[in-house]
Amino acid sequence: MYRFTLVLIAVCIVAIASFSVQAESDENEAEAEASRIPGWFRVDTDSLGTHFLIGATHSVGGVSVESNIFIDDTIGEFDLGVSVPAVKGDGFNIILLPMLGLGYDFAAPDGPLAIYPHLFVFMPAGNIFVKSWTIGTLYSVFEEDRNNELYTRNYITYSLNKTLAIGPQVEAVVVGNGVGLVSFVVGPRINVGYGENNTLGILVGYDTKKSDDQTGMTGRLSFTRRW
Repeated sequence: MYRFTLVLIAVCIVAIASFSVQAESDENEAEAEASRIPGWFRVDTDSLGTHFLIGATHSVGGVSVESNIFIDDTIGEFDLGVSVPAVKGDGFNIILLPMLGLGYDFAAPDGPLAIYPHLFVFMPAGNIFVKSWTIGTLYSVFEEDRNNELYTRNYITYSLNKTLAIGPQVEAVVVGNGVGLVSFVVGPRINVGYGENNTLGILVGYDTKKSDDQTGMTGRLSFTRRW
């Protein structure tokens, strides 16, 4: 009876300790979940080369602060902005993301390269997703004789299922100082689920501003990883 009592006491102590550890573990997991920072990584390959982009969302006082890092050979760019839920509806949202970035060419002796104002617009609506991205490249802030540029990329996709989404895409490049429109690309876009939290984006485009000795065929491969 004495041994049974000791065993019973030991089992109770272990059970209480296990419950406390589990409760502490659950609390730690909840805190970790609350403090988790959503992020993403993307690599693009197109006519301008291969580019790496990394981004994250930080919650600061209930405000979603977005940051991006863009890497292209010896050029690095850091962007910072705030996500604004402009429209919130039942299955329909419009999110605005204005950002401002600074580019730096680490191989150049002059240092800063350009200022980059961005505007992202996201519109998820059921199976339809709209994304618009417009970015200005203000070289003249650091080099008075260099032309500024405006680039825009816009697409609409319709999700056929959980793996595949398709739709049209339009891109344009405008150069300042009277140069005007130098590129206008149109074509189909395909987004393919590439494993959990991964997306492969494929653009097959045609540049209407091609020269006479060019086919005008262009495109882009993108791989995006989110966590």
